[in-house]
Amino acid sequence: MNIDEAPKKAVVFPSCYYGWIIVALGFVTLGIAFGVWYSYSVFILAVIEEFNWSRAAASSIFSIFLLSQCVMNPLTGFLQDRFGPRVVLPAGAVVLALSLVLTSRADSLWQYTIAYGVFAGAGLSLLGFASHAAFLPKWFERKRGFAVGLAMSGVGFGMLFLIPLVEKSIRTFGWRTSYIYMAWAVLFLVVPLNLIFSRHSPEAIGLMPDGDAGPGAEPGKKPSMVMKVMDKDWAGKTWTLKRALATKRFWLLSFAFFFMSFAYQGILLHSVSAMVDKGLSKETAVYFFGILGITGAGSKIIMGYLSDLFGRERVNTLGAGLASLGIVCLIYTQGISGLYPLLFAVLFGIGYSVAAPLLPAIIADIYLGNSFGMIFAMVAIGGGVGGATGSYIAGFLFDLSGSYTIPFIVSIITLILSTVLIWIAGPRRVRRMVRAA
Repeated sequence: MNIDEAPKKAVVFPSCYYGWIIVALGFVTLGIAFGVWYSYSVFILAVIEEFNWSRAAASSIFSIFLLSQCVMNPLTGFLQDRFGPRVVLPAGAVVLALSLVLTSRADSLWQYTIAYGVFAGAGLSLLGFASHAAFLPKWFERKRGFAVGLAMSGVGFGMLFLIPLVEKSIRTFGWRTSYIYMAWAVLFLVVPLNLIFSRHSPEAIGLMPDGDAGPGAEPGKKPSMVMKVMDKDWAGKTWTLKRALATKRFWLLSFAFFFMSFAYQGILLHSVSAMVDKGLSKETAVYFFGILGITGAGSKIIMGYLSDLFGRERVNTLGAGLASLGIVCLIYTQGISGLYPLLFAVLFGIGYSVAAPLLPAIIADIYLGNSFGMIFAMVAIGGGVGGATGSYIAGFLFDLSGSYTIPFIVSIITLILSTVLIWIAGPRRVRRMVRAA
C-alpha cells in the first residue's frame, strides 16, 4: 500500500488546492536535479582538460548516465505506484548525493563512468523527470499541461542559476570540490522538503483532481473548458503495462520519445562546447546556456497551457519547428559578435520546452490509470536510449569531422520524425479539452 493512502481525510486549505503545493515542490526538486544533470555540459570541458579525453570518450559518460536512467525508470515507476514520492524522491536524493561524492574522487574514465554515469543516473531516475511524471498528472485533469509545465519549468531555473554557479565554482575551487558542494545541496534541500510535503495523489488525502468538489458538494463556478473522452472504449479500459505493451500507440510514443531525446539531449550536452569552438569564451557560452534555461522555464508553462487549449500534437509541432530553427542558428554561430548565439538560446529554449510538460500529458491522456507510473517509465526508456545515443553520436561525429554541423543536422531530422510519430499516435483521439456546454 502507498504510505500516503492511510488517512483519506480531506486536507483543507482556504485558498490553495494542495496540488499547487505539489507543483511548487516539483519545481524546486526538478530545478536542483536538472541543475546536476545539465552541469555535465560544463564539467565535460574541465575533465577533458585534466584527463585529455576525446569528445567521444567524455560524451560516453553522459550516454551511460542516460542509459542508467532509462534502465532504472521501470523500477522508478513501480516504486512510485507502490510507495509514492515521500519515499522515492528522498531515496533518489540520497543515491544522487553519494554518487556525486564518489565522482569527486574519480581518477580514471571507468571510475568517472561508474560513479557519475551509473550511480548518478540511477539517482536522477528516482528524483527526476520519469519519477515526477508518474504522479504529477494525477493531481490535474483540465489543467494538466499547465500544471506539469509549471513544475517542469524548475528545470530551466536550475539551468539558469545552478550552471553558472557550477562554472564559477569549477574555476574557483576545481571540479572535484564543486561536486561535493552539489552533493550537499541535493541532500539538505531535496530530502527534507519531500519528506514533509510530498503526496502521491489527491485521492490519497481526500481531494479530487484540479481541486474540484466531490459528489454531493455544493456546485461552484463551472470551468470554461472540460476534458472530453473521445474514445470511450479505449479510455474505459483498465490499463496495465502488459495491455499497453500490446498496443501500437505505446511503440509509436516510445520511438517518438527516442527521436526527440536524441536531438534535445545531444544539443544540450554539446551546445556549450560548440559555442566555445566557434570562438566564444566559456563564461559567455555558459551565459547563453543560462538564457536557454530561463527561456525554456517560462516556455514550459506557456506550452503546457497552450497544449491544454489547442492540443498536444499542434503545440509539439510548434516546439519542434522552433527548436530546429535554433539548431540552425547554433550551426551558423561564429564568435560573439553576431546574434546567432542569442537566437539559438531563445528559439531552442522555447522549442525544447515542449518535451517536459507534453510527454507526461500525452501519455496520461492515453493511458491514465493505476499503472500509469509503470507505463510512463517504460515509454521513457525510449527517451533514455535516444538521449544516450544522441549524446554519444554527436561527440563521435565531431571527432570524425571536426565540426558539429553534421550531428546537428541529424538532430533536426530526428525532431521531424518524432513530430510525425506523435501525430500518428493521436492523443487527441482519446482525450482532449473542449469548451464546456
